[in-house]
Amino acid sequence: MTVSKQQTSDHAASISPDEIIDDIGGCGPFQIRMSIAAHIIKTIVCFSFAGMIIYTAPPSWWCKNDLVHYNLTSCYSVENGSSVNYCKSHSCYTANGTQCTSYGFEDSLNTIVNEFNLVCTQDFIPSTINSVQLAGILCGNLMSGQISDLFGRKPPMFASIVIIMVSNLLGFFSTCWEMFAVAVFFTGVGGGFFLTTHYCLLSEFSPAKWRVWITGFPSWPIEGCFLSLVSWLLHDWRYIQLFTAIFALPCLLSWFIIPESFRWYVAHDKPEKAEEILRSVAKFNKHENINLHRALRKPETRDNKRYTVLDLVKTKTLIRVTLLSALSWIALGFCSFGLAFGIQSLSGNIHLNLFLFSLTGIPSKAIALWLQNRFGRRVTCMLCFIVVAFGGLVVGIVETTDAPHKDVLTNAFALTANTGIVTAWGPIQTMTIELYPTVVRNIGFGTLSVAGRIGGIIAPQIVYLNTYVPGLLFYVCGAISVICVIGLVFLPETMDKNLTDKIKEHNVLNQKDVPV
Repeated sequence: MTVSKQQTSDHAASISPDEIIDDIGGCGPFQIRMSIAAHIIKTIVCFSFAGMIIYTAPPSWWCKNDLVHYNLTSCYSVENGSSVNYCKSHSCYTANGTQCTSYGFEDSLNTIVNEFNLVCTQDFIPSTINSVQLAGILCGNLMSGQISDLFGRKPPMFASIVIIMVSNLLGFFSTCWEMFAVAVFFTGVGGGFFLTTHYCLLSEFSPAKWRVWITGFPSWPIEGCFLSLVSWLLHDWRYIQLFTAIFALPCLLSWFIIPESFRWYVAHDKPEKAEEILRSVAKFNKHENINLHRALRKPETRDNKRYTVLDLVKTKTLIRVTLLSALSWIALGFCSFGLAFGIQSLSGNIHLNLFLFSLTGIPSKAIALWLQNRFGRRVTCMLCFIVVAFGGLVVGIVETTDAPHKDVLTNAFALTANTGIVTAWGPIQTMTIELYPTVVRNIGFGTLSVAGRIGGIIAPQIVYLNTYVPGLLFYVCGAISVICVIGLVFLPETMDKNLTDKIKEHNVLNQKDVPV
């Protein structure tokens, strides 16, 4: 009997955090409630980022100087029974060839373009402001990755809500485009904080088979559809920002629902704090019959090491994971931003276009959920990039030839490539979380997110060059996707694998799964 007790004690002492999660209910009511809260918070991030499509959209405009020149109150005048347009649409010059100094705008949508007269010599400003926000996201990714691995996941995640709320209020009260640019920079920082931390925090409370739901659930497309409705009802960029700021306020109450990651405490040798959190989870899930005191045995010495981005290249395994994963993230950023810029050329109502653009992401992400648990994360990523490569290369070939039905083929295969890259986001993010040990997981996720932002920054320049070299954008998308498929071969499959906490564990478990 004594031996049996000792064996039981040894087993309990060696239990892994993933086994503890299963013992306290797996993906139970607590995890579901926490995930719902996090995805609701993501709404303010989506509104702050996707809202830029509305905020910087140029309404139909004309030169008002022509009205003064012709002594008219409207651009249209009836002469000899027919309507004559005296205002040239989107013209920076008057009818007599002088520089236009006063502009008129369609009043169906109020954006920063008509608010601050950002046309003609100032038409570069809206796209520059978009880049400013992207720079803010990049800074947020960098800072939050380091902060969350040093001080925990929860502080930067909830700091993001405050930053987004305050910066949207600053945007609402903006009196010039420079003030608005400062506001959107900080919304980028806040969004970068949230996107870097919340996936890791949720994943560290979930069993392996449920992680794909955390990263792949189509909350962003659903929120994009919601944004299109709100923007259509409000028709004013200021009120959309005010709505976002007000919506952020109740999100702060989720502080009492979302705890700190118990795995972060385990990885930093603070089992007593991890045990306190796990007991509350077990109680909520009604799985309290587990000896957590034995399972989370206090170590004789604590790990006081402060991890940094340099630890991502500390071992050969981590170097391989970081460099090859960076390829996939750069492709994500480049192809997503490059292909998504097509929404700017769509005709019709911008709110409806935004709704349709968001709607297509829902089935794509749903398909990714099934593929990841059926064939694995790595295989799903490879399939997605194969689709992008195929669609991109076909469009590149079509655009450089006089193929019959050229426009139809271009649209069809460009949509195919876009579907592939949208689907790739879930498995790439899931793999990233599962490939890094807890002590550097957020640092790795944040660093690779920066790689994605760099790809996004490059994309608009290639889109611009595509007007002079037809097919260039799609050839680059196809080529980088082929490179990603090759790189993914040399990454380990992470499906159904336990998360590792220390770098030593990570090396042992991942080296044997990678092709030599």
